[in-house]
Amino acid sequence: MSKQYKPLKKIVFGMTETTLTKVIESHQNRGWVKSSEIKEHGYGLGCLMTFTKNKQ
Repeated sequence: MSKQYKPLKKIVFGMTETTLTKVIESHQNRGWVKSSEIKEHGYGLGCLMTFTKNKQ
């Protein structure tokens, strides 16, 4: 029987689109999934990412 965990959510951000793209790729390599489009966040840009862990 597998147990469902609540997904983790985080906003990743960068000052430029190039920097943000690198941060998103880095997180995707570790299992995070991009969950929103890129939007203005503070003085730069950001997007929402989620991570789901299912225990077996």
